[in-house]
Amino acid sequence: MLDFEAELNKLLSREVEQLPRYEFAQTVEIAALGKNLLEDLQKKQTDVSLQVEEIYDLLKEQNTKGLQDALEAEKNRADALAHTAIALCDLLEDFCAYARQSGSEELKHQADLLWSQSGYHLAENSIVRFGTEGESLNPQIHTVQKGMESTFPREQVLEVLQSGYVYKNALVRKATVVVSVGSAGSFGTDASLEPTGS
Repeated sequence: MLDFEAELNKLLSREVEQLPRYEFAQTVEIAALGKNLLEDLQKKQTDVSLQVEEIYDLLKEQNTKGLQDALEAEKNRADALAHTAIALCDLLEDFCAYARQSGSEELKHQADLLWSQSGYHLAENSIVRFGTEGESLNPQIHTVQKGMESTFPREQVLEVLQSGYVYKNALVRKATVVVSVGSAGSFGTDASLEPTGS
């Protein structure tokens, strides 16, 4: 490949005697113009390269912002779907409570199967349902609706009125429960078993 700048420099460095005076002056002038044009071209090339880099950086930032926005939108949509699933489970829980009180063993059995299967589907989507009769009261995950006298140990959950939910390891809602206060007269009232807020 021909190095124009080197050739121009050679031409400019020739001794005066080598060319006739007229030719030399014209050649030097043309060579000087060529050298100036070459320098301008290199400067413009550098400027264009810098502009291309700036544009590339801007595009990269916009792509990153676009990806972040898309991820945030997807997260919000997933959260909304999770809360919708929990709302549907609340309706299912009400139906299951009705089925248990209906007197129909077949309806009760079908409702229990449906409730159990829904728990598996929720867990597959990072939603964990909790709240079970017979477990011990835990104020971090239970809200006491009321305390009842019973033959069961104190602070044992007698009934789950509304299940609690965890979504992606974050507590969405505590379980609302009825707890045992023990048998009549065996213990005094306990303030911790009074109804609490959520």
